[in-house]
Amino acid sequence: MHNAGAFPDLTRTVLVVGGRGFVGTAVVRRLLAAGRRVHVLDTNARLALPSGASETLGSILDKDALHAVLRRVRPDSVVNLAAFSDGEVGLTRSAEAQPDRTFAVNVDGFRHLLEACVEHHVRRVVWTSSTVVLGAAASLKERLDEDAPCAPRVHYGLSKLLAEQIADYMSRREGIEIVGVRIPLMLGPGLWYQGAAGMVRQMTLDARDGRASTVQVSLQPFDAMHVDDAGEACVRLLSAPLGLAPRYHVLGFTTDYAEIADVLKKMVPGYRVRLIDSPAPIVYPLVSQARFERDLGWRPGRTLDTTLTDMLAERSPAP
Repeated sequence: MHNAGAFPDLTRTVLVVGGRGFVGTAVVRRLLAAGRRVHVLDTNARLALPSGASETLGSILDKDALHAVLRRVRPDSVVNLAAFSDGEVGLTRSAEAQPDRTFAVNVDGFRHLLEACVEHHVRRVVWTSSTVVLGAAASLKERLDEDAPCAPRVHYGLSKLLAEQIADYMSRREGIEIVGVRIPLMLGPGLWYQGAAGMVRQMTLDARDGRASTVQVSLQPFDAMHVDDAGEACVRLLSAPLGLAPRYHVLGFTTDYAEIADVLKKMVPGYRVRLIDSPAPIVYPLVSQARFERDLGWRPGRTLDTTLTDMLAERSPAP
């Protein structure tokens, strides 16, 4: 096992698997801004690769590609953001429609990556899990920490919980440090897919372009986060001394659609929005990030206002 207090080698290149996705490009941008060398492995060309990063086209499902890029790049740390998505419908809907492909990428692909990382002497893997592993909320009055029991209700949540168990197993068996980040709803410029986050994006586009919005949404509160804060969280985990916890909750702020509508109306005078309460089939719990703040000495700083300002400033939708 690694000794707590030792540091990863910050002079080595970081391999980012899934570095062309919404969260992936944010991680790559923050790593480059921190002066790190970055190499990306991805098959998704939807978002532009940030300038300064190198790239190999390849899939987490391709064992040969994983070994080849690890042999060539020789990273000390790896970030895994790869997850199955079928077009613009989002991760959860993609998983419900195609569970076999979801488990192939999110579970078996992740296992193959970890096995390759062990063989190539990677010391730390940081990867994105999700707060959906927790399942439905019993109450929104209590924030859940990382030790709360998990009871996923959707295929995507199950795939991430199985990946967490694989990470724990590989860490016990092989001594590699694997740190999972359970992220909430991701928002910010560059968002291109649908689902709950897509509804916020549509509202900001409507406000920016002078259109009225009519949206059917649950009016329950939920945790969310600016994508750049998620990128910064991953960078801080990569740079911290070895000996971190196996998983962390992170969030930027807690909000609801009524607050989002009110903030947009203040930012864009004349914007009109009608909210129709449509109870969600699953209401997810709110989480505590106290462990992350304690171990990393940092908390995300971008607020709902900051996030919506950045989304409004995006001059055209992502391609």
